[in-house]
Amino acid sequence: MLFAVDVLKSQGTLLMKFYTGAEDKALEGRLKKVFEKVKREKPEASRDESREMYFVCLKKRPGVKREEILKSI
Repeated sequence: MLFAVDVLKSQGTLLMKFYTGAEDKALEGRLKKVFEKVKREKPEASRDESREMYFVCLKKRPGVKREEILKSI
């Protein structure tokens, strides 16, 4: 996620694979500080028992600083 903060231009998009667990809600909260829209998606091809999911993050907010995200970790 910090890579996206450092590299993506304003209005950029990020697709991030993750596995559901204890910390995915915290990660989603940090992503919402960086992007205007964050959605969880589970591909149809993924097995029902799989914990694999994706965050689809749209429209990176302008002026987000790495330090702001690191504070919440």
